[in-house]
Amino acid sequence: MKKKPTYKLPVSICAIVLAAGAVVLAVLMETRQMAPPRKYEVDMSGEVIGIDNGPKTPVLTEEETKEEETREEKKPEKPVPAAPEEEPAAAEEPVIVPDVPEGQTDPAPVVRTPAPEIKKPVIDKVEN
Repeated sequence: MKKKPTYKLPVSICAIVLAAGAVVLAVLMETRQMAPPRKYEVDMSGEVIGIDNGPKTPVLTEEETKEEETREEKKPEKPVPAAPEEEPAAAEEPVIVPDVPEGQTDPAPVVRTPAPEIKKPVIDKVEN
């Protein structure tokens, strides 16, 4: 009787290779240098227009930070006038949309088309 083959060796080799690859990939992912995140300008359809070069935060020296703080301190605070209270928007009536547009009395006209004529298939004999 022939002994049934076992796949212990190929399966164990594949498992070892897979585990080693996972470890190598994890090490490479942790040690790579990351680029700064890109911000893209996207239009309404989702296509990328270009890279957004928005405002960047300036790096200030100690003297410049002191000047900024003094500028902020010198600005007088103006009192904000109280805005009048508006009625809550929850009391709005629902919008009713008619089925038929204005100026049209009947719904869309029904167009009847004639039924197509269906002919019986003709079977021709083929001579050899």
